[in-house]
Amino acid sequence: MANHQRILAFENGFNFRDLGGYRTIDGESLKWNNLVRSAHLSYFTHNEQRKLYGYGIRTIIDFRSTSEVAFYPDQLTSLMNYIRIPVFENDLTESNISIAEARKSFSKDPQAGFNRMMEVYCQFVTDEKAQEAFHTFIKKLCLHSAQGGVLFHCSAGKDRTGLGAIYLLSLLQVPVDIIYQDYILTNKASTKRIKERLRYAIKNNLGDNYLHSIYDLSTANRCYYDQAISLINNKYGGMTSYLKDVLQISDSMVEQLRYLYLTK
Repeated sequence: MANHQRILAFENGFNFRDLGGYRTIDGESLKWNNLVRSAHLSYFTHNEQRKLYGYGIRTIIDFRSTSEVAFYPDQLTSLMNYIRIPVFENDLTESNISIAEARKSFSKDPQAGFNRMMEVYCQFVTDEKAQEAFHTFIKKLCLHSAQGGVLFHCSAGKDRTGLGAIYLLSLLQVPVDIIYQDYILTNKASTKRIKERLRYAIKNNLGDNYLHSIYDLSTANRCYYDQAISLINNKYGGMTSYLKDVLQISDSMVEQLRYLYLTK
């Protein structure tokens, strides 16, 4: 990893990470500059758009709902191929919730944000629309790498994007502990944003319950990860069955993914 960065720095974006360099159980590695995960790109300057292009990214996959995209459209150069695959038709992860709404939902109970996220992770795994979206995501990855690297994102780059990365890394046979480390790296890669959200809440005296919930909504958490994985194990017979039978990822798609994104 001498000249490669896992966490990429963009002044007007956060939670950018290259999935390159992760080793598979067969001793292969993911190629660098091919698969990047991030939060939204709606504050990108022209310079940053060019920088992303220069990094090798040619296709953007956006997991956000119609309303999120309407409020915060990605700022991209016309050279980018932009694909929308909404996981839900509304933003259940509350990434863009207004402060007024959030106060209403999250100021009574310190566990409200945590409970919401636990429910959402359950929906990610069991909801048919979400399952279809993740199937389409993997299918697109099989088709689009010929044109260069792919960046996939949602609003905060941690939940929908996190699940997408879990499925993708599982298909590429990255060990489970590495997959979890990648999931939880969101917290390090989003420090600035998490602090901003907490500072705002403190400055506006939104109360401890709200503060607690905003922290739970803004961070990746072992409990959320375990919620998804235990559902996959208990309800669907494990990750391999889930990917094959529920997300309908065929052997030829897996072969294609491995051919495109792995290197000896």
